[in-house]
Amino acid sequence: MQKPVDIAIIGAGNRGCKYLTLLAGMPDKANVVAIVEPDTRRAAHAATILRDAGLPEPVVFAGCEDMLRSCIPAAAIIATPERGHYSQAMQLLDKRVNILIEKPVATTIEECEAIANKAEEVGVVAGVCHVLRYHPYFSELIRIATDGSLGEVVSVSHRLGVGIDRACHTFVRGPWGIPRLTSSMILSKGCHDLDLVTAITGSHAEKVYSVGGRHFFTEESRPDGSAERCINCAIEKNCRFSAVDLYRRRKEWISGFIPADGETVSEEIERQLSKGDYGRCVFACENETVDRQIVTAAFENGVVATVTMNLFTAEDSRDTHICLTGGEIHGNGRRIKIFPLRGEKTVIDFSARTGAPYHAGADKAVLEDFIKAITTPGYKMLATIDEVMESHRICMLAAL
Repeated sequence: MQKPVDIAIIGAGNRGCKYLTLLAGMPDKANVVAIVEPDTRRAAHAATILRDAGLPEPVVFAGCEDMLRSCIPAAAIIATPERGHYSQAMQLLDKRVNILIEKPVATTIEECEAIANKAEEVGVVAGVCHVLRYHPYFSELIRIATDGSLGEVVSVSHRLGVGIDRACHTFVRGPWGIPRLTSSMILSKGCHDLDLVTAITGSHAEKVYSVGGRHFFTEESRPDGSAERCINCAIEKNCRFSAVDLYRRRKEWISGFIPADGETVSEEIERQLSKGDYGRCVFACENETVDRQIVTAAFENGVVATVTMNLFTAEDSRDTHICLTGGEIHGNGRRIKIFPLRGEKTVIDFSARTGAPYHAGADKAVLEDFIKAITTPGYKMLATIDEVMESHRICMLAAL
């Protein structure tokens, strides 16, 4: 029987804790030996995930350097903000640690290439958490588009609905509202979608165009009577973007609100509403990210593609229209409809599966693929840095 792989979690935020929870459920494959997290509250929260699963608590370190002076795990999952990915990846690769990086890989194409080259040089696995490649719906969409049964791909039209709740939480009030401190929205959010497009086209983009901008969440759009904070606002109850409604009433997007010892999540919510970044009026956040964007790319093999990203959708959503020389494919995130130019229409329904936790099992699948690549000679991960480099390059060219 294969010995469990010793893994370190670098970053105990939302994504890091999700991977930690999944790894806690597969002790026969993985052994979490370390958590790297400078925020003591987040680190303590992460440690309880393993304790609650009846597993030994890992050693907690404030930084990668601290950990590597004490222990060198076989593998590490980098789930920190993207500005730290390059430095952390290179430190780990210097010690021949296999790495799995949360997207985006890094914030420049040069850093992405350097990580990929270093991983090849030292002979370790370097994977990316591009979970759409492991998602049952999206992996089938890619397969149908590329297996030749409908001929050659001609064009791809893809729409990304960010969802207004996610948008307000992450890209307006949250840290990704300032791209120069994190990354552009098309990279941080849309790299999944450009990766889907490049997997379908199977080619290199020779021309990239982009239009869009920040036009709504500005001081000029601020409604009369609004306050600096939703909790003090006279028009809050009728505001679609209310933080009070999102966090206090609906209790959504609060997984990152970690209470202090002896306090409740409700108390942390009230602290955010009264004092924290997440209680601010969306028109007074001084965010700089776009709230709409369209990216058009022309590929060397003749395929043309557009990705439209919009914040103003009621739900998170993705839909894709693919034209091929032998038919069309329509996908709305739940069903794939196949229309041959001659023949009967086919519908593949994923509705019963897409609502399952952890991206319909894709989060666990990427972890299993990473571990398999480490433990199985000659096996290559589906989503390596080399494989996703083209989508990152397009995002960086498209950044506004």
